[in-house]
Amino acid sequence: MNSINSHSIKQICEKKLSIAFRSNGHFVGWILLDGIKTARITVPKGRKSIGPKLYKSTARQLELETEQFDKLLACPMTAAQYMRIVKK
Repeated sequence: MNSINSHSIKQICEKKLSIAFRSNGHFVGWILLDGIKTARITVPKGRKSIGPKLYKSTARQLELETEQFDKLLACPMTAAQYMRIVKK
């Protein structure tokens, strides 16, 4: 994991996974799998870099290992590949 900021994570999740975030104290969004809410992700507001603990927590929210989350953020993983992982 290189240093990545919360704004980038939110943008990637919106574009790649089609997550619609709502704004409270943080950005909160749901992953829909076959129209059913499957996983909830919370992303802090702002553009500050996130630490390793929050990075790992965000990966867990998406039901991914940190290595899989790295691939999702770096673009080798497609939305279809992500959905196959979540279905398992």
